[in-house]
Amino acid sequence: MKQLKHLALAASLLMGSQAANAITPWANGAPYVTVYISGAVAQTNAYTQAVTTVLAQTGTVDTFNDVDPTNANAVGSRWTAHYFVGSANLGSALQGKNILLVRRTVGGSGDGVIPLVAGLSLEHLNIANLPASAWTSAGTQSWTASITQSNATTYLSLVGSDAGIIAVDPYILLKPGTANYPAPANALITGLPVPNWPTNITTLPTAFVVNPLGGLTYGIAVTLDLYKVLQAAQKRAGTLPSTVAIGSYSEASMPSLSHEFIGSLMAGKIGAWDQVQIVDTTNNNKVISLNDTAILNDAGVAQPYKESTTGKNLTPVAVALRNDGAATFVIANSVFLGYPANANAASPALPTANDPADEDAALPIVKEPIIVSATGTLLSDWQNGTNALGFNNVQVGTS
Repeated sequence: MKQLKHLALAASLLMGSQAANAITPWANGAPYVTVYISGAVAQTNAYTQAVTTVLAQTGTVDTFNDVDPTNANAVGSRWTAHYFVGSANLGSALQGKNILLVRRTVGGSGDGVIPLVAGLSLEHLNIANLPASAWTSAGTQSWTASITQSNATTYLSLVGSDAGIIAVDPYILLKPGTANYPAPANALITGLPVPNWPTNITTLPTAFVVNPLGGLTYGIAVTLDLYKVLQAAQKRAGTLPSTVAIGSYSEASMPSLSHEFIGSLMAGKIGAWDQVQIVDTTNNNKVISLNDTAILNDAGVAQPYKESTTGKNLTPVAVALRNDGAATFVIANSVFLGYPANANAASPALPTANDPADEDAALPIVKEPIIVSATGTLLSDWQNGTNALGFNNVQVGTS
């Protein structure tokens, strides 16, 4: 696709090359070739290693990252660019040439498929036309910028992607009419979804070349308080050793959640933690709920937020899903719900809005962050009663 054919990943690592100076657009001019890539964040480490050890001459890579304004620790969570001198692995046509690879991970795997098939333009970093003053040095050969709606027109431009990265098999992603099918992410400049997004793509065109990469392991993230509560509950239930220290992160200390339990959470079948009960083997096999005072005391966790809408004074379950088409969401749907391949599978719980005026109007509370780093920010908001992401109306100490 376009110039991408010149940048096929080499089969062997770069060996014996001479080091060269790092390059920047303002010092070295426009790149000889620019390639735009969009899609899954899950392959970031593999992608970065391929750039720095295979495609680039040693010591020539300058990296440009956005900083998520809601999470200063989320560097490169939406856009990244690498500017470098091509290595011998790229062949004589590109060896020694200035090359710019621009990568976008907003929207996840969905943006690695749909824009390519439909020929849509996306917001990509506008590196080549920016001066040094537009960036903050983040160390040797590393540059950052906090990109918000107010400055988005400076840092971003609409460009069609040359390649897409997906972290899930296309056959479970491209299911029109299901929660797995990619939905357009909102453009930062306009605040509106990417226009002309097709809803009927069921397969990749035969002209596309799909190159499989290594497998990935996904986990379930929870707030710190819930982690401790699960440990305390499972110690009382006898599924964790009594010697486990609350808050420990050793392998033997990890609480576990069953396949069926996670599926029930995702399907919206569990609306309140009061519904989750254990048999307390340390207290005459008494049946108690997960937010029982005994468990909370063991965990060192304060009484959680109680809703007021139902009149039952329940502790709401809050579920953070990724957006439609994001690999973490698609894979979880497939693994835990058999969805959408199984016609009888439960549909995952989908939010009607990410920030309703009344969080308790329907339980569970469901949110849908559009990028991976935002999921972490949301969990921090839930843990601390903050609202950095803008999704959390529930504050610490309120009822």
